Amino acid sequence: MSEWNYTNLWRPNYEAAEATAWCASMAASTAVHLLSSMPLTPYLITLGVQAGFALAALPKAIRLHRAKACLCGVEMSFVTLEALLKETRQMPEQIYYGTAFGWGQKHGQMAFELLSRDIEKLVARKGRRQASVKGSRWIHGLGMAEEEPCFRPEDQRSIHHLIIGTTGAGKTRLFDLLISQCIARGEAVIVIDPKGDKGLAETCRLTCAATGDPNRFKYFHPGHPEHSVRLSLTKNYGRATEVASRVAVLMKSEAGDPFQAFAQMALNNVIQAMLICNILPTLVGMRRTLEGDIPGLTIKVVTAYGRQVFGEAPFDSMADTAVRAAKARDPEARANVLRKLYYSDIAEAEPNPDIEGLLTMLEHERTHFGKMIAGLLPILVMLTSGHMGPLLSPVWDDDDERPICDLNSVINAAHVLYLGLDALSDPMVGSTIGSTIGSLALADLASTAGEIYNHRQPKPVNIFVDEAAEVLNDQLIQLLNKGRGAGINLYIATQTIADFKARMGDEAKALQVLANANHIVAMRVLDTDTQEFIASKMPMSRYQYVMRTQGNSSGEAGVLQSGNVGERLMEEEGERFPMALLGELPDLEYLAVFAGGDIRKGRLPILQLPQSPSAS
Repeated sequence: MSEWNYTNLWRPNYEAAEATAWCASMAASTAVHLLSSMPLTPYLITLGVQAGFALAALPKAIRLHRAKACLCGVEMSFVTLEALLKETRQMPEQIYYGTAFGWGQKHGQMAFELLSRDIEKLVARKGRRQASVKGSRWIHGLGMAEEEPCFRPEDQRSIHHLIIGTTGAGKTRLFDLLISQCIARGEAVIVIDPKGDKGLAETCRLTCAATGDPNRFKYFHPGHPEHSVRLSLTKNYGRATEVASRVAVLMKSEAGDPFQAFAQMALNNVIQAMLICNILPTLVGMRRTLEGDIPGLTIKVVTAYGRQVFGEAPFDSMADTAVRAAKARDPEARANVLRKLYYSDIAEAEPNPDIEGLLTMLEHERTHFGKMIAGLLPILVMLTSGHMGPLLSPVWDDDDERPICDLNSVINAAHVLYLGLDALSDPMVGSTIGSTIGSLALADLASTAGEIYNHRQPKPVNIFVDEAAEVLNDQLIQLLNKGRGAGINLYIATQTIADFKARMGDEAKALQVLANANHIVAMRVLDTDTQEFIASKMPMSRYQYVMRTQGNSSGEAGVLQSGNVGERLMEEEGERFPMALLGELPDLEYLAVFAGGDIRKGRLPILQLPQSPSAS
């Protein structure tokens, strides 16, 4: 087709009127032939000419009619869990994203033309916007005739997804679809949900049951401790300093803050001492030590290390002699005696810098020490008070029958862990604890990913983070940067990119999150900065339009008059997908920019879960 053959699909359907007129003339010719003695040959010639003109106009008339009819859009669609699992088993190398069509220049051209008209006059009554319908259905109607199931290669998940959309636009329904497919593949799934969405938890539970292994599902929710597993977020680490840093970073402080640095140092000293004593570091143990049990830990660590250096019996004799000589009866006095014994005897034989850090804390003036860790203790108190203590600091040999798990065991066994972080009984601290637990979980995942990368064969681990700005930290950025080598597939959902900037307090770090997500799925987006960010991921296009001109001129003394009327076919550059339309997408519809510049306009089906009793 020539580049000058321009047709505006939204103009009046002149071709339909033309075809109708020719059909009417065929009927008139037939009537004349039947009612008169008109010869057959002229009649057939006339009829053939009329039919030819009618058929010539018909294709374009049908094209214009169909284009306008598609502006009505479509109703919501549904898919059963059983059908989704069957499709996943049949096509294990593909991930299903609902139905979609490729958004190209021609769709941008149609939108460009349509936005210059009164859309309500073009859309049929049943397709007009109603109070119960959010957004404009006609957007998807522009390519509805090309719509087909949308699949992407499963190995592209490792370059991560960023899902953006305002409240109620459909982010959770997309999570439903993707989570079910990952579970059906037998892969590890970890869902971090600051909202505590019951629907996501049910999707995980029922999908595990539908795949024949309900025990894969692990549920954690601080608001429902009686139904939760106990979760250790300090068990996995490569170096002891990792645990200290992941807890200390939870303090609200500026970069280089001496209070945060001191708190991290104190935590590191405590954790190193616990490890020498073969004590598993827990949040409860850290809190207990920092609040006043430094002498008790000092006694344990000096005793354990002294026995390693001199042997159990010789060191116990040395320690008993020193304690009796000093008449040390209370724990603090005994700790000071053992501190002196360390420097006088043990350090001479085999010094240990990790122990010396704790001994320095023992000498520290108590009031000043309390002030230096004042920002850390409230966090530890929140994470260990009441039912939070047993939940996050489980004891392996107690009488609690609730199962214990950690993220490493979840990954190894390909379990499905749902972390709900909201709906706490104390609304004043609920959101704080939720974001704190989420940040700890991401830090633990970063450590586990490093261990997998260095020592194990990676296998797919799917991490879904809803309302990601609530739990965003440096460890999540690390997972985005380097998690691919450990088999980590991240799906991060947020409402606006401004949420990331507000959380990190650093625009450069927020941009790191955005730059490491190669797949962007945009639901309805109202924030203009976020719309601009999405639009920047798509190339510009050139659109045609007709410019009509008219003018007149007069000669000398106004005697000679002339006029002109003209049309020009013009081009101008415009957005591939008009940015403003991101704010008009109906629920469950999306614009996806997949890696490599593959732009898809799609819609999601609602996942229908089987009827089942609620989880106990």
